[in-house]
Amino acid sequence: MSQTDPRPTANAEDASHLQILSIAYYVFVVLDLLSIGFIALYAVMMSTLFSMEQTSHASSAPPQAFVHMIVGFCVFAALLSLLFAALHFVTARRLRDRRGLGFCQVVAGLTCLSIPLGTTLGVFTFIVLGRPSVKALFQARS
Repeated sequence: MSQTDPRPTANAEDASHLQILSIAYYVFVVLDLLSIGFIALYAVMMSTLFSMEQTSHASSAPPQAFVHMIVGFCVFAALLSLLFAALHFVTARRLRDRRGLGFCQVVAGLTCLSIPLGTTLGVFTFIVLGRPSVKALFQARS
């Protein structure tokens, strides 16, 4: 009498989907880094615009505190993009290595906040990582 193993087994499709997800997270790293460039460009443009208004002694020039607020917001947004780039990079590596299932799920949830592409990637990540056969792949690496 032979007993069958009740654990689900991973197939080539699971490995392929994990590889595609890993590549998609690497693409998100590039998008995160590009967003830092756009944020820096915006900060430079706004600072230049407001400094030109200050030198022209226009009565409608915004107060200097407003300029500092815009620059502060840009620095915060750039740091947030850098944080997400790091999280997406680590997630791509962990998906490739089949490690850190919980970490990948948390980052997928955070990625869902980036509408619409991040939401799509996050939902697909949840779908793939929710399969019992994929969970078995991650547990085999633990």
